[in-house]
Amino acid sequence: MNLGEQILSELVAALKDLYPNIEVENTKNKLSTVLSEYYIQRVELGEVHPDLEGKIQLFISAKELEGLSSITLDNSLMELSMFADIVKKRAEDIATADVRMYLSQDGTLKMSTIRKKLSVLKSFFSWLDSEEYIKRDPTTKLKAPKDE
Repeated sequence: MNLGEQILSELVAALKDLYPNIEVENTKNKLSTVLSEYYIQRVELGEVHPDLEGKIQLFISAKELEGLSSITLDNSLMELSMFADIVKKRAEDIATADVRMYLSQDGTLKMSTIRKKLSVLKSFFSWLDSEEYIKRDPTTKLKAPKDE
C-alpha cells in the first residue's frame, strides 16, 4: 500500500468511526479526488518536521543576505537545529510552552547561556511572524532571565 492509499484508508476509517452511517466508497472517492492534488509526506515519530527544517534554512538565508557574520549564522543554525531536534513540530504548531521546555531541559545552564538561546529563538520566531509564516510568535511572552 502506497502512502496515498494509507492516508486515504486512515481518513475513511476515522470518518467511519465518527459517522457510522457514512457511505464508505463514495467518501473514499471524494477524498481521493481532493488528495490527488497534493504532495503529502509522512513525518515519522522522532523525526524533525521538514516544515521547521525548511523555515530554519529560509531564516539563515535571509540573515545571510542581511550581512550577518558567518559566526553568528553558524551559531544560530546550531541553536535552531538543536531546538528542532527536541521540539519536532511544524513551526506554526510551536507554543510558548515548547520554547520554555527547551530552555529549561538542562538545569545546569547559566542564565547567560539561556539568554543567548532565547535571543536566537526570539529572532527566529519574530522573523517568521514578520514574514507571515506563522500567525503568532510563541516567544513574545518570554522575558530574558536575569543575571545570576
